[in-house]
Amino acid sequence: MTRRLHEEPMSPQTAEAFLDGLSRMRAALLNSRRILGPVAYARHMHELDTEERDAKAIRRRAQLRVIAGTALDG
Repeated sequence: MTRRLHEEPMSPQTAEAFLDGLSRMRAALLNSRRILGPVAYARHMHELDTEERDAKAIRRRAQLRVIAGTALDG
């Protein structure tokens, strides 16, 4: 696992921006596959998958906070 314990989690805005650019990042990585080699390509793809999972979880938590706040206001 390449995660670092001292990493700050993404903000909801950063997570959303990351997810918006994810398809371009995957395409760029795929285009660089021959240059990177199979091991580096797999490592980078795994890191992207991990970051995608984290970004989706952060976005979902932010959405739930908005929903919970709306329910409390109503």
